[in-house]
Amino acid sequence: MKIHLMWFRNDLRIHDNTALHFCCKDPLIKVLSIFISTPSQWQKHDMSFKKSEYIYKNLLELKKNMLSLGIPLDIHESMNFATSIQFIIQFCKKNKITDMFYNYEYEINEKKRDLSITQLLNKENILIHRFHDSVILPPDKICTKNGKIYQCFYFFKKNIINQLKETSLKCWPKPNIRNSIKYTKKKIPFTYKREKIQTKIYPIGEEQALNQLIFFIEKNIENYELTYNIPYLNTTSLLSVCLSIGVLSPRQCLYFLFKKTMFTSKKKYQYRWFNELLWREFYKYLLINNPQLSKYESLLNFEKKIKWNSNENHLLAWKNGKTGYPIIDAGMRQLKEHGWIHNRIRMICACFLVKNLLIDWRIGEKYFISKLIDGDLAINNGNWQWIASVGINSMPYFQIFNPINQIKKFDSQGLYIKKYLPELRKVPPSDISIPYNWSYKTGKKINYPIPIIDYNVTKKKFLFTILSAKRSF
Repeated sequence: MKIHLMWFRNDLRIHDNTALHFCCKDPLIKVLSIFISTPSQWQKHDMSFKKSEYIYKNLLELKKNMLSLGIPLDIHESMNFATSIQFIIQFCKKNKITDMFYNYEYEINEKKRDLSITQLLNKENILIHRFHDSVILPPDKICTKNGKIYQCFYFFKKNIINQLKETSLKCWPKPNIRNSIKYTKKKIPFTYKREKIQTKIYPIGEEQALNQLIFFIEKNIENYELTYNIPYLNTTSLLSVCLSIGVLSPRQCLYFLFKKTMFTSKKKYQYRWFNELLWREFYKYLLINNPQLSKYESLLNFEKKIKWNSNENHLLAWKNGKTGYPIIDAGMRQLKEHGWIHNRIRMICACFLVKNLLIDWRIGEKYFISKLIDGDLAINNGNWQWIASVGINSMPYFQIFNPINQIKKFDSQGLYIKKYLPELRKVPPSDISIPYNWSYKTGKKINYPIPIIDYNVTKKKFLFTILSAKRSF
């Protein structure tokens, strides 16, 4: 008699879950499911406490959803990946599992764990079934005509679009209901620290996530091209949180987008969000094909020659939102408070750390992942290497965001800034980009620091530093 095991990881949903679909395909086969939390491993990977809370709350929903299908979900805690391997082996033996199903994870430690489990379960004659699920298309299907890895986003995107045009996008339905089982109230073992999150902003459970996706597509997608860069408008989808732990799949996002809009349309608003989904796909693709990204290594080797600063006071000012540049400080305080920042603000804050403070991008990457509720190694690493100009297809090294000009472009009235910097609420919009000038002119004191650096001086220093590194490599 066959008994299947579904191992949930970063795919906490029952709709369009590839591994779960094939695990439950035969309605006559008994199915069990597990999720394993690994607090020591999460700490090693700098997972944020807000993300921990988000995982926990979605596990409660997943458990209910699995019970509604007649499948029990066993939630277990192992301190790290090594002990989780032993637990799975014992679980499979105890429950006489014949086949185990899971969706790929692409980070280096996760791949090593899965390889060990596969080898050990093969010795027990247990079959392993693995699937690409957190990406739109299997990564081995995306390559150049010569079978090489794409180095440029433009050609990567072109390949995916061509494939999507040739094949229909498929989302797997939720499994059929099996024999009903009784609900047993059991405390979920979860010792990793959890931090309160705003559940009204971040959807809990896949039903809420799907509703938020549909609302965004119906209400905001048509104006997205015009509004996506304005942080105070709240017109972004906020679905990066759901995608980070697999409450939604990227295929579901595309399915509802294509359902709303014609794929052949040339209107830009229909492609902006699509473009963002493909950047997410590109960073996953880079991580899969470049294992060194999981080790904080740059994709461009000249970066080894850059002499980074180690100014602890500057770093603390950046982390605490006290740089004297309002748009930077508002973003960093939002990160601390909510565990999320608007994408435009993320880029400005990251650029300031690397190209004005000349602090190693790895320090910024590590800090962001420790705070972000939507933390994802591939995307966080990809964005930091992009902004630092040390990755494939990165922002040109000479492009450096001016935080004063960015306010004038995207928050000229100071609506976003004043939300997170209450000490600047009395400063008029005309002076919000340089509040200390207003304080000097009016004689009114504000509890806000003067800039910790001169933008123009640090810009020249960065350009000299990076050009010297390129020449010496």
